[in-house]
Amino acid sequence: MKIGFVSDTHGDEESLERAVSFMKDYDAIIHTGDVLSYGYNSPCFLTEYIKTLSNIYFVRGNGDYFDGMTLMNKSIDDFEKIFTFGNLKIFATHGFVHSIEHYKQKALDAKCQILVYGHTHIKKMEKVGDLILLNPGSTSRPRDFIKSFAYLEDDILKLYDLDTFEILDQMKVFY
Repeated sequence: MKIGFVSDTHGDEESLERAVSFMKDYDAIIHTGDVLSYGYNSPCFLTEYIKTLSNIYFVRGNGDYFDGMTLMNKSIDDFEKIFTFGNLKIFATHGFVHSIEHYKQKALDAKCQILVYGHTHIKKMEKVGDLILLNPGSTSRPRDFIKSFAYLEDDILKLYDLDTFEILDQMKVFY
């Protein structure tokens, strides 16, 4: 299973395309919100690029101001979703409506192995009991100075620097 994780692209097509290009053999990509650029009137060509991708899924971020909008015929009205890939369950949210503790409990109750979220633009990967907390950071506007994304491949979850593709952190996922 090969699953990519991106967040907070904010309309930056080039950065998203760079991450997706690295993950070229992916089975799925989960985007944890703030897909488009800031504001209603900002030009954004990201939606055209996203339409060329297959198997990309979204949750809505606080910057996604488009009620009823769909990308690739997929709704992005939901602030949280659970994705199931075989025995792997992933709880995805942007992470701004409730606290991370709230989402962590929901993920544990749903027996998810990974809780992925965005919003902070700060990458994080940590294991709490049987749950991995993952924030892939931001592909476009990192607040920790390194553009990043995450990729699960062969049961190893890796956090990557988008500019150098250096592995910043990694851990095994049990499912």
